[in-house]
Amino acid sequence: MKFFKNLLTFIIFCNSFHFFSQKKPNVVMIVLDDLNDFTGYMNGHPQAETPNIDNLASQSVIFNNAHSNVPVCSPSRASFMTGIHPITSKFWGFGNALKNEVFMNSKSIPEFLKENGYQVFQTGKVFHQSPKKVWDDSGIPADYGPMAFNGKKQVGHPSNPTEMAEQLGALDATFVPLSDVPVIDSSEAGPGYNGWRFTNWKTNRHFNYVNEENRDLITDEMSAEWFKDKISELEENSNQKPFFIATGFIRPHTPLVVPTKYYEKYPIENIEIPKRLKNDLLDTEYVTGNKETRGHKAWRLLSEGYGSEELGLKKFTQAYLASINFADDMVGRVVDAIENSVFAKNTIIILFSDHGFFVGQKDHLWKYNLWKEASHVPLLIRQPGNSKNAGNVVNHPVSLIDIFPTIMDYCSFKGSTIKNDKGKAYNGYSLKPFIENTTSKKWKGPDEALTMIASWKSKDPDKQHFAIQTSRYRYIKYFNGGEELYDHQNDPDEWYNLANEKKFDKVIKDMRLRLEERIEDYNK
Repeated sequence: MKFFKNLLTFIIFCNSFHFFSQKKPNVVMIVLDDLNDFTGYMNGHPQAETPNIDNLASQSVIFNNAHSNVPVCSPSRASFMTGIHPITSKFWGFGNALKNEVFMNSKSIPEFLKENGYQVFQTGKVFHQSPKKVWDDSGIPADYGPMAFNGKKQVGHPSNPTEMAEQLGALDATFVPLSDVPVIDSSEAGPGYNGWRFTNWKTNRHFNYVNEENRDLITDEMSAEWFKDKISELEENSNQKPFFIATGFIRPHTPLVVPTKYYEKYPIENIEIPKRLKNDLLDTEYVTGNKETRGHKAWRLLSEGYGSEELGLKKFTQAYLASINFADDMVGRVVDAIENSVFAKNTIIILFSDHGFFVGQKDHLWKYNLWKEASHVPLLIRQPGNSKNAGNVVNHPVSLIDIFPTIMDYCSFKGSTIKNDKGKAYNGYSLKPFIENTTSKKWKGPDEALTMIASWKSKDPDKQHFAIQTSRYRYIKYFNGGEELYDHQNDPDEWYNLANEKKFDKVIKDMRLRLEERIEDYNK
């Protein structure tokens, strides 16, 4: 008995030594994909169930006015992984970030941490296009599947509207439970296929599904398992170097295919579709002759495919809520792995989404526009030892380019993040002042967050579509000069465009100047 007591004491001593010998904090970054404000703590939807994210929020500083700089995957991730605003990099569209000169010649988060003595790991979807050799371990490859397959390529699921898949692609038109195993008959398009299939070129193979107890794991489940194993491996390793782990969960990005138990929590007859205003687009610049956006087309095809807007939105909302609840479970597994390890008291956790998502609001079903639901994202930062601010809210506008400098600040890094003269310095600012004091006056960043999308009319950074968010207002300016203004104090759903009301002339003038200053600052 004495031997075992001594052994236990020795193990505790070793684990304590392991913890206290790390002078710099570990950092765990959890990136969700296409998650808007449908979380419990953000109250974006009354039926959203996110107990794990909500619990993390109760332990974190909550950034309630955080925004993506480009509300679509590739440019958003390129910007937050380098801290460089899309205006500066000139990367704001759907291209490949690995072909962007500024992105490739500026240090990303893992590159900078690695040269500062950190071990750097990732799993799932972190970058949209990942540079080579930046990670010590790349974990589980990102795979959006499983998807229906016709023997040659991925296709729309038989349970979803056919025309929606034909016009938008199978990825954005698939939303069914995992138990709805597709059977695709042979045709001129392909020999047919029975069952699900993974889609990534690295993981392209049959997805086994017999039942919920006898099936393959989808990417997010594999990433959660990988994370737990990596933490165990680090605990056993005598290497005392601090670590950075980026965990990218794909859901609730389409296809909204998750285990059936998550769908069963949301019976279709009980689904509440998001709040909408009839003819909400009439006072926006959308109706001034612009080409139909992808988001509006998706909403239209969904409504037509199910014979009514209400039924279509019920089906999609059910799938979106189920996918969010699934993603929340994955977040819980990651947080639990940290909490149950020797690293619990020395690990900063940062959780956010790359951008938001529309589920019928403003007759849209997608992202990549300038209204709030597309740019507004969850952002939580849990710093060990900061219990006095746990659950407190920061209402000051911030954006995702602020994450990189925040990590640099907490890890006490100095030095340039530029590789050569083709690179650019980061544009973001450390959020540490707000984490230590949610109403801090020490914040060095701007008083507005700037989001942009491409006009497709010019490559000039000044000639795109922009939105700036302040503590109260959202101002949108389009390439053609069209404007929108929303007062979030009185209109949080952005139902009433105030840009043409005389009593807001002074506000409009102020917002124009703010936008010009932001563009000029990022365009240096």
